[in-house]
Amino acid sequence: MGRPSKKEERTEEILNAFYRCVARFGLEGSTLERIAEESGLKRSLVRHFVGNREELTGLLVDRVLQQSDEQWSAFMAMLPAQNGSHFLLDGLFSDQHSDPEFVLVIESLIFAAGRDDDMRKRMQVWMQSFTNDVAVILQKDYPDATTESIAAVSYGLISLYFNLDSLAPLGMNQQYRQPARTAAEYLLQTLESASSGKGA
Repeated sequence: MGRPSKKEERTEEILNAFYRCVARFGLEGSTLERIAEESGLKRSLVRHFVGNREELTGLLVDRVLQQSDEQWSAFMAMLPAQNGSHFLLDGLFSDQHSDPEFVLVIESLIFAAGRDDDMRKRMQVWMQSFTNDVAVILQKDYPDATTESIAAVSYGLISLYFNLDSLAPLGMNQQYRQPARTAAEYLLQTLESASSGKGA
C-alpha cells in the first residue's frame, strides 16, 4: 500500500480540527477561521483541500457516522450471551468507554439537522438504528417485558447517556457518572418487575 497523498493527509488534519472545533463551539461556531487555526493551515488551504463549508460538513458527517458504526459494531460483537443489558450499561456509563467529545459532536449534528433535510434523514437513521439495537439487547434479557416498556427504557438509557457527557463543558460529567449509572439500573429494574409480574 502506498503512502497517503498530501491531499489525504491534509484532509485528515482538517477533519480532525473541524471535529475538535465542533465539540467546543458547535457546528455553527466552527468557522473556517477557527478550523484553519486549529489545523495550523491557512484558510485558503482549508478550502483548497476540502472545498466549501457545505462539503466540509458532509465529510464530517460521513466520518462521524462511519466511526460510530464501526465502534458500535465492535461493541455489539463483544456482547455476552447472557446479561447483555448490564454489559450495555458498562459500555454507556463507564469511564473506559466515555467519549464526551463524540457526544458533543453528535449533539451538534442533531441540532444542525433541523435546518438540513439530508442531514436530518441520515441522523434519524443513525439514531433509530442505535435505539433498535438497545431494544434488542433489552428484549433478549427481559423477554416478558412489553414492547412499550422496552421502548421506554431504551429511550431512557440513551437519554441518560447523551445527557451525561453533554455536561463535559461544565466539568460535571464525572460528578454525575455514577448517579447516571444508578438511574440506568433503576430503569432495568422496571423491566425485571414487569417480567416477574407477568410470570406470577
